[in-house]
Parts: sequence; structure tokens; C-alpha cells
Amino acid sequence: MTIPESIIATLAYHDIFDYPLTQEEIQKYLIGKKATFALIKKGIDQLVRTKKVDTLGGYYFLKGRKKIVALRKKRQKYSKIKLKRALFFSRILKAVPILKMVAVSGALAMENSHKDDDIDLVLISAKRTIWTTRFIANVLLLAFKRDPKGEKVSNRACLNVFIDQSDLKISPPSLYLAHEICQMKPLWDRGGTYQKFINANKWVKKILPNWELNVERLTTNDKRKRSSKALVFKRSALVVENFLKSFQLWYMRPKITTEKIGKTQLFFHPAGTQDWVLDEYQKRLEKLNLTF
Repeated sequence: MTIPESIIATLAYHDIFDYPLTQEEIQKYLIGKKATFALIKKGIDQLVRTKKVDTLGGYYFLKGRKKIVALRKKRQKYSKIKLKRALFFSRILKAVPILKMVAVSGALAMENSHKDDDIDLVLISAKRTIWTTRFIANVLLLAFKRDPKGEKVSNRACLNVFIDQSDLKISPPSLYLAHEICQMKPLWDRGGTYQKFINANKWVKKILPNWELNVERLTTNDKRKRSSKALVFKRSALVVENFLKSFQLWYMRPKITTEKIGKTQLFFHPAGTQDWVLDEYQKRLEKLNLTF
């Protein structure tokens, strides 16, 4: 694809989420094309001049989609409230020593939340403690989680992704997952976990080559010394981990549908989200006579 075509393809992807982009965001999330800001700006100007792309208030979007500018501004207001709530949740979770990172994902990470959305959190645990971490996190945030019937959702904590530090790579690679990884906003991390997570997922640069890690968002701490009791602690922790894994799987078994439950990664996303997004994207590309 040419740079103008990549720009249109990038706007088409975000159009799925009613999300117009600034020039800087177009460069940051430009699909499949490494390019300087000057070249991208030139491409944007060309597309606006030939009326293939519309613009309003510093935002750019597909032709005829002016209404999504107001939507983005409205959702930014909702998102600011939810981000404060997410920070509150993350401070509670910071009490868990085996928890290595807490981040927000999904629409909230892009400040594009609907008023009634919950708050999606990604948690990375220390090695071989994913089930222990999940159990403790759910207990700590029990009063702030969505209710089982789904009647209370807005601003509630949704612990939908757990990752063991021993296996940080998310696969298989896709445009959807690349965006989810790059858009993720860490609230805090320990021991450079966020940096390690990004390093394990360098494949995203093949899809979003202009994206760069924002190191200013990181917080690293908790450099602990190993004690002589470390081995005993590890053995005890493994017993607890295996017990909590068995208990939670037993509790979840009647309710499991499309969740992805692996040894080192747990995903509780709504069914078929990735497939739906990529299908919608293909429809938009076909309408625009583009291929990706």
C-alpha cells in the first residue's frame, strides 16, 4: 500500500470504534507502513484535498463520518471518570506482592468508553502464581466487580486478562491484538514488567511499525532481596497455587463458554470480539477498494 492508502486503512480500522484520529495518532497507529511524520502529513493533506478524507477540529476520519468527532469528545469525558476509578482499583491491587503489573485495556485505554462500560483490567503475575493472583485480586475487588447477573456494569472492575510473567507473548499475531497491546495503558508495574511485556511482543512492529513505547508511563520498584527462606516459600506457594487453580476451575467449569484458559494466560473477553472486529475491517477495506 502507498502512504495515502495506509492512512485510509488506518482510519477505516478506527472507524469501527467511532474513533477519529489526529495527525499524530495516524502516524502512531499507521498500519503496515513505516513513515516519517512529514510524509504522513503530506499524505493526509493530499487525501483531504482530493476529498477522500474529511477533517474537523484537528481530527481526521472517513468521508461522511463527521458525527464521530462529537462521539469521541463525549466518550473522553466518560473515560476520565473511569480512569480515576481504574487507578483506585490498581492502588488496592498494589497490596498483592506477587502482582507485577496492572493496566487498562480496550476502549478505556483509548479514552473511548461508553457511559455504561465497565473497566477492563490486565494483570501480570509473578511466575507460577497466576491462579493465586486471580483469586486474591477477585477477593480484593469483590465489592467493586460487576454483579453475576450483569445488571451493575458501569464503572465496575472487570478482571478479564491474567498473564503469567513466564509467558508474556500474546499470540497468534493479528491486527486486533497488535492494537490491544499498543493501546494498553499500564497503571503501575514492578521490575520493568511492562518493558518485558513489550519486548516479548515485538511482532506488533510488523503491523504497527511507527508505534513506540512511552517510557514516561512506567513505574518500577519493589527490588526485593532473596532470603534464606525463599526455597521453602516457593514450595509452599506452589502448593497454594495448585489448590487455588483446582478450586477456581471447579467453580468455573459449569460457566465456561468461550473463555481461553491456558497454563500461563487467561482471557475472559466477550466471545468473538476479535473475529467481529476483523470482519468489519475487511468490509470497510472492500468498500474502499483496499487490501491488507
